[in-house]
Amino acid sequence: MVLLMKQISMLKLFINTFGKPQFKLGLFVLILFTIFNGQSFAKHEGLEERLYSKMTNFNVQRATENLMLALETKPDGEKHVWKSGSYKGYIIPKTTFINLEGYFCRTYLEVLIRRAEYNMYDNTACRDHDGEWVWIETTSANETQGNVKINH
Repeated sequence: MVLLMKQISMLKLFINTFGKPQFKLGLFVLILFTIFNGQSFAKHEGLEERLYSKMTNFNVQRATENLMLALETKPDGEKHVWKSGSYKGYIIPKTTFINLEGYFCRTYLEVLIRRAEYNMYDNTACRDHDGEWVWIETTSANETQGNVKINH
């Protein structure tokens, strides 16, 4: 957890130094890639990230862009579906709230599918002081499942 917080602090400093939107998106993708590439507390807590760890940077970027789009545009309970190469998935924002620091936050279900395998994550993201969405936590994740049809 401490490593993750240090990574986020360093990246936020970098973002403030280079405030262009493409830098922010690229850094957010890097954060997600780092988180789901086994360098975060999720691995230590036993959360499954097998499908994310197999993704190319391009597919991680597409997944991140679609996550941002869903958090920005979808009301609670509405599904946002995306596809990139052999990966597809969907995001369902579940609740929107204001945290103790006064920032808007959302809980959401994220499903990642590749062929006959899928992962499901219950996540929380909040806006930071610059209004950017920042991943806060994953409260649960399934083990990678296979050969299960998911209707979407």
